[in-house]
Amino acid sequence: MAGSLVVRLVVSLGLLAIVASQVDLATAWSRVSSGSWAWFGLAVVALEASFVLAARRWLLFLRAAAIAMTKGAALRAYLVGAFTSNFLPTQFGGDVTRGWMAGAPGTRVRAMTTVVVDRASALACLIVVAWAVYATDHSSVPASLVGFLALATVGLVILGAVAALLAGGAGRASRLEGRIGGAARETTATVRACLESRVITRTFVLGLAFQALVLLAVWLLARTISLEVSFAVLAVVVPAVLILSAAPVSIGGLGVREASFVVLLGRAGVTSTDATVLSLLTAAAFALASIPGALALLDRRWLRGSPQPENREQERGEEDLHARDEERRGAQGELALAEGPEALRGPDRDADRAADESYENQRAADQ
Repeated sequence: MAGSLVVRLVVSLGLLAIVASQVDLATAWSRVSSGSWAWFGLAVVALEASFVLAARRWLLFLRAAAIAMTKGAALRAYLVGAFTSNFLPTQFGGDVTRGWMAGAPGTRVRAMTTVVVDRASALACLIVVAWAVYATDHSSVPASLVGFLALATVGLVILGAVAALLAGGAGRASRLEGRIGGAARETTATVRACLESRVITRTFVLGLAFQALVLLAVWLLARTISLEVSFAVLAVVVPAVLILSAAPVSIGGLGVREASFVVLLGRAGVTSTDATVLSLLTAAAFALASIPGALALLDRRWLRGSPQPENREQERGEEDLHARDEERRGAQGELALAEGPEALRGPDRDADRAADESYENQRAADQ
């Protein structure tokens, strides 16, 4: 573990040194000192709004996995995850944090699985938005950048094919699950539940809005330093930057993110100095937007663990889950995940009311 951390630190520092060697400090300071910081403020607001949509989207996956959570609790967990992602030496630390907060003993495998599905499907939404924006202004995007987006799309298709194998193929999945044990059975069943048409349709729409706000924020940051680059170029570049930054070879993507911006935006005629400043502004905006997560992290309730429904209610949900699982298996013996607690089956308004009552009961018991 320590050796891996040292290697990632060396990679981050090495890439930052290479990028720094190409930066004109005087020009960089001029960009920052003469920046229009109102645009920066709007970018932070756009990111905050994207977090709200993203949390709501993740909540739909949680409910599909029979994990009861209120809108407020899901938002707090998501914000804590965003905050820890920015300040832990790994891009996935925040994902583990919010998965742990959403789960409880007996449900954490499902909670962590929803986080993985949320991450992967959010990337799919970002790539779809990128192609849509490119279609409206393809003339401003160099062909080499389109190639990077195409590679990301191919990777996404492969990931989707794997997910489809988990979601379907009852006989094959059942034989596999028989070999790999209970945790893997819960994982594959959760994936199938999250990929049901009624769930994936709603999360896809929310995902498009969420990622559109992220791209808008990056464009606003470019406006902050008066960087003349089209929205289409940024839309094509951002997915590749995020994918490369997520690789576990650096400290929280530091260095990889800056180098990626320099290389990719350089193909669109952006100088290394401007690309580096934009990258650092992006990191700063995400960090500021995640500050509410620090406040949620300091709440005593979250230090003890996420508020969960009372045991009896959770047990009813799990019984219903297994009952529906048996129904869907039928003659083929397929395992699938049920929709969850009865309270989660109704309209969102009724689900939130029931979850809120459970949350208040638990809070009163803690006090």
